[in-house]
Parts: sequence; structure tokens; C-alpha cells
Amino acid sequence: MEYEKPGPSRVIKEEMVVENELTNKFLSGQMSFAEYSSEWYEDIEDEEDSKEVRRNDEETLQSTQIIEKNNQKKRRGIRMSPALVGLMGEANIRFARGDIEMAERMCHEIIKQLPTAAEPYQTLAQIYEHDVEKSLQFSLLAAHLGRYDAEEWWRLAAICKQLNDIKQEMICYTQAVKAEPQNLQAHMKRLEIVTTLEEINYPINSLNVSKVKCYHKIVTSLPSSEAETIMKYAKLASSLYHSSSEIEKAVEVMAAAYKKCPSLFTVEDINIYLELLISNKQYLSCIEVFVSSVGVEIEAEIQTVKNDNGEIEEQTNYLNCTIPDNMAIDLKSKLLVCFIHLGALTLVQTLLKDFLSNDVDKAGDLFMDIEEAFSSVGHYEMAIKLLEPLVQNTNFDLGAVWLKYADCLYKLGREDDAIESYYKVLKHVPQQPDARRKLFSILEKRGCIDEALNILQQDYKYVVSASLLYEQCQILKKYNKTLKYLEVGEVLFSRDLTKFRNEEELKIACRVKGVVELIYNFRSMRGESTYNEDDIQFEEETFRFTPSEEFEFFKELLHIACEHKLYCTMQRLTFYAMISRGLSSYRPTVEFYCFQACILNRDFSNALRFIKEFVIKYPGPRTYILLSYIVNSLDENTHGKFLSRLFQKDYNIVKHLFLGNNFLISGRYLVALKYFLEYHEQCREPLSALLIAVTILAMAAQRTVDKHHNLILQGIAYLFSYKKLRKCDQEAYYNLGRAFQMLSINNLAIEYYEKALACDPLATCEKHGVIDLTKETAYNLYVLYKDQSPDIARRYMLKYLVI
Repeated sequence: MEYEKPGPSRVIKEEMVVENELTNKFLSGQMSFAEYSSEWYEDIEDEEDSKEVRRNDEETLQSTQIIEKNNQKKRRGIRMSPALVGLMGEANIRFARGDIEMAERMCHEIIKQLPTAAEPYQTLAQIYEHDVEKSLQFSLLAAHLGRYDAEEWWRLAAICKQLNDIKQEMICYTQAVKAEPQNLQAHMKRLEIVTTLEEINYPINSLNVSKVKCYHKIVTSLPSSEAETIMKYAKLASSLYHSSSEIEKAVEVMAAAYKKCPSLFTVEDINIYLELLISNKQYLSCIEVFVSSVGVEIEAEIQTVKNDNGEIEEQTNYLNCTIPDNMAIDLKSKLLVCFIHLGALTLVQTLLKDFLSNDVDKAGDLFMDIEEAFSSVGHYEMAIKLLEPLVQNTNFDLGAVWLKYADCLYKLGREDDAIESYYKVLKHVPQQPDARRKLFSILEKRGCIDEALNILQQDYKYVVSASLLYEQCQILKKYNKTLKYLEVGEVLFSRDLTKFRNEEELKIACRVKGVVELIYNFRSMRGESTYNEDDIQFEEETFRFTPSEEFEFFKELLHIACEHKLYCTMQRLTFYAMISRGLSSYRPTVEFYCFQACILNRDFSNALRFIKEFVIKYPGPRTYILLSYIVNSLDENTHGKFLSRLFQKDYNIVKHLFLGNNFLISGRYLVALKYFLEYHEQCREPLSALLIAVTILAMAAQRTVDKHHNLILQGIAYLFSYKKLRKCDQEAYYNLGRAFQMLSINNLAIEYYEKALACDPLATCEKHGVIDLTKETAYNLYVLYKDQSPDIARRYMLKYLVI
């Protein structure tokens, strides 16, 4: 069975297939020329840079051969068949004779059969010389599909400059660099265009090119004869790479420069190069630099040992090291770091004695570098020798130094000294989360739970750590410190949220999900400060709740607040949840929790805001009861229009009770009476009869109403109708007595109160016990008798009211 072997030929074929597809899309109009050209050069810089780095690993003579070989691979090598070659020749002859139309048709026929051939595009570019833009497009296609020709790309770049197409000009110079990488002028032209694009804030990342890539390309492309230029741009590139944390790239560019011109590396340059190599953990490369450029002499032997898998491998054993007398101290520290990571501890101990004799004030930072190397390989007994002089020096009496010292002490088992050192860390940096964690673990292990818990408490006046707050919550939950857990949990929950300043912000929260940014924008529009003065500032950390974790945490805090009747805290938590982006998927549940918290905290004005939405979304007896409770609990009557609109679309008999009660409370008795009468006509309930009686008697009490006597008679008639419908003697007699007492008909009031006393209780409930109006009735009789017959009043008081 035959199969195609993977290799360069297969890669070239795949590239040809892709190129063919792109060309067909462009010719058919499915892709613009800008998109087509962008597809050409996608990731071209990264490929070229990696190839240049591989070239630099070889000798100069071999590198030239590799460049030629690579260029041969890059060339498409598209050969036309003899028939197409003849057709192409005929097209050129027709063009030369002036038969442009036939020449163009022949070129298009060749393109139709072989879209990746460069020759027909070259001829078409000449045919369309009168149309500069179209001629340029064909020329660019021909240059791309043909052999690399630096002069052609320079010519096309000049045309692009005339057309003010700066993007395409930059691409042309990129191809010129690719065709002739050792031409410094092409590099500088491209760098000049990149600088211009950056100045006009062009999205240069879309072109996959930048200044630092241009610098890198210059370093890897120029020959050793351009050593000064190479060093200049190597420094610029490494600085930019280091600032963007691209250490590997920085090492690559400095390594390329070092191989081409090591003699131009100053002590500072070598120091930077070694720093980058150490950051990239290339310790053997560092040793090579020390030997070749610094003058360090190293004696070593290679031993063969068995590894853990039983395989034999070579291991370098460093025996001796001779350092030049004038070697800089920072280079000495880097040499020590390399030997530590290479496992030459015997040699390190010898060199360390000499290094520790240096002045701590001048070399303290280098002490820290060596200590970090020792700690990273687990040699804390050596690391402590470098930290002890630092903590004794006033210039290095810093939190970071004490933290490393405390960690070393803890690793060495000196817990008492470690505790003392961790406390010194907190003295210098009170909010240091790592020190608090480690000190807590030591104190918890010793059984000092209260002291350990206090250590975890951060000062909210400063920047706090959210991850430490979460760990504190888990520990407080473990030790059942419920109220403290609620306090810390509320701080953690409010991490990315804010408190509402006014009703407008609450309205925004009720309308939109996850709106903390909108609230900040609203404050900015009003000229207010975005954040509150008492807002807690958090460190930038990767710690984040998932939506489900945040919701469970929120419910847990809510349960604790409700259990301890901390309704204000409960309402504050629910308001936070309203603007949490993570809880936006749980919005209906959060809104109901918020409504409950408002009721429990007796914030009926905000509760009304939520019940209005609920009663529209979920109409029914439960929501109507809740609405009635909220409406009757409010001090102000500002909801009449809402109630009218609520029942405007769909007829509901409950409408008459709601609107009647609303108008009764607001003093509009005639309107209230209208709704109560309509309800009573349809339902004939005792409640409606009682409400009608109360409304009529309230009207009779007004001075502006005529015929008081008739109104009183009507009210009493409805009271007796209520008594007949209610079928509950105690309640009915009590309400009749109250009505007659209000009308100052005291003899009838006393009569019905005494009848109420003689009746059985209203009901007996397992949950609420006996529901009885005896005490209320007796008290009203006491009030009626106390002025005229105090003895009778006293008898009622002693019999029914004494507990």
C-alpha cells in the first residue's frame, strides 16, 4: 500500500492547496484584496524568526547554505504545462502587438486552469497600467506567487506609498526583508512604517508585526559585520520583551546577539544576559558565558550514574572554581545561583564564605537572590545564613525580608522564632496575607484557636485580600463562629458591589441585571464620586466565585442573618445581590428574597416596589394578600393609580375591595362606598357589609354632610346585615358595641358588649391558641363605666383584665 511520507514536499503541497483556494476566492469576488493579502502574511513573522534562530545555531558558512536552502523551499516552483507555456507566450505576443483584449482573455484562461501561476498576473498588471490600483493588485499577486525578488517588492512598496496605502507598503517591505534579510535599509523602512502606524493609533496587532519583532528580525538577520547595529537592537528588543514578561523571547534575541558579537558585550550586557538566562532556568548556558566572557575557570568531571528509572546518564560534578579578582559582585551572586541549581553544594559552600564577607548595605539585594535559590532547592539551613545578616541590618528591616526569614525558621522546625518573626512581618505589613495564613496554621496546631482566629482578621481601612477572607469564612464556619462568619462574609460578598445612595440607583437595579457599572456611570453623570468613602478596597486577585457558589454563599449568609433577626443586614445583602453580575441568572429568586427582607425590616416603601412587579407577573390570592398587607402598612397613600391600572385590563371582583379600601383610607368615602356596594351586590359577604357600615358611619361623622340621621340608620342597618351574615356572635356583638360607642349611644353599646362577654370565643387554633375578644370587650365596658359608675368599672377590670 502506497502512502505519502510526511515531509517538506507534503507541506509544500498543502501550502499550494491553501494558496489555490485563496486565489480562487479572490478572483470570484468572495474575498477582498485586503483580506486576501492579510491571509498571505498571517503568522509570517513568527515563522521567520524561529527559522532565523535555528540558523544562528550553526556556523557562519553553514548558515549561508541553510538560508539558500530555505529560500529554495519557500519558492513555489509552479511550472506550467507546455500547452500553458505556449498560451502564455502567445498572450505576451498579442499584448506586444496591441491586441490587448485577446491577451487579457488568454491570461484569464491560464488563471482558470492554474490560478497559482505568476506569469499571467504579471501580464495583466502591464495591461492595466492605466488603472494604477488594479495594476498594483495584479503585481502584488504576481510577486507573491513568483520567486522572491527584493527589487520587485521595493518597487511595489513605492507604488503603495504613492497611493497612501501604508498597510500594504509595510507588507511589501516585510516581503523585501524576507527576500533579502541582510539588507538593513529594508529593515529600517519597515521599522519606520511601524512607528508611523503606532503614532496614528492603527491596530497594528492585526498585522502581526510590532517594533519589538522588527528589532528581533534585525538581530537575527544581519551578519556579524554589523555588530554595533545588532547590539543596539538586541538591547531594545530584550528590554521590551522583559517588560512584557516574554522572557524566552528576550533570551532568544540576546543569545543571537551574543553568538554574533560576543566581544561587544560589556559587563552590564553580560549581567543582563545572565539575568535572563537564570530567569529562564538555563544554568548551563550561564556557566558557558562565565567561562567564555568573564574569565571564570571551572574544573569539573563527568560521571555516569543510574537515575530513578535505572537508566544510565551523565552527571557533571563541579570540583573547583577560580574567579577573577576584579569580577563584579553581582556576577559572583549569579555564579553562586547557577551552582546552587546545578547541585554543586560543596563548591557553593566554599564560594559562599567569601561572599558573606561583603557589606550587607551594598549587597543586600544579592543576598536575597542567593537565599531564594537555596530555598527553591530546599536548603533552608544555607538560606538562613544569608537572611540573618539582613534582618539585623536596619536598611533591610522590611516585611518581605522578615517573611522569608520566618518561612526558613518554620521549615527548620524553629516554631517559636518563626511566630515571633511572623508577628514582625505583620508589624511592617499589617495586611500581608501569606504571613497571616502561616501564623494561623502554627497557632491552630498549638491549640490557640482564639488567637489564631484573630490573626486572620484584616483591617478594612487598608486593601484586603479576598482569598484570605474566603479562607477566614471557612475557618469561622468550622469553629461555629456564626456572627463573625456573617460579618466577614458580607465584606467578601460586597467585593465588586456598592451600596445604593438613593432611590434612583435602586430603580436602575430593579430594571437591569448586573448593573454595578451602570450605577457607577450614573454617579459620574451626576458629578458624584464613583465609589463611597467607606467602600473596602480589594487586592487584584484571580480568586472568583462561580455563579452557583456565589448563590449558595449568599443563601447561607441570608439564613444566618434571618436566624439572628438581623433584618437590616439581611436587606443589605439582598440589595448587594440585586446588582451582582454572577447572580443575574438567579434574579427572580433574589428579588423575592429582597422583598422578604424589606418586609422583615419594615421597609414597606421598597417592599411595594417589588410586590408591584410580583402582582403583575403572578396574579393570584397570595400576591393580592401580600399587596394588601403592604398597602395597609404604608404611611403614605401613593398607590391609588397603580391599583386602578392593575385591574383595568382584566375584570376581577377583588378590584372592588382593593380600590374601596384605598379610597376609604384616603378619606374619599363616596368613591369607597361605590366600590363596596358593587362588591356586596355580587358576593354578599359579611366583610363587605361591615365595610359599607364603617364607610357610612364615617361619612355621618363629617360636618359637611347633611342628613346625619339617615346615614346613621343606614350604617346600623348594614351592621345588622353583617351580624346576620357573619354567624359569629362574639365578633358581631363586639363590632355593634364599637359602633354604638362611636355614636355615643352608650346604653346600646353596653348591651351589645355584655352580649359579647356572654358568648364563646371566636375560635381555637393549635398554632395561635384561643382567639377571644373578651379582654377587648371588658376594657371598653371599663371605659364606659369609669366616669359614671367606677365600682362597676372596677368589677369588670378585676374580673377580666387582671393578669
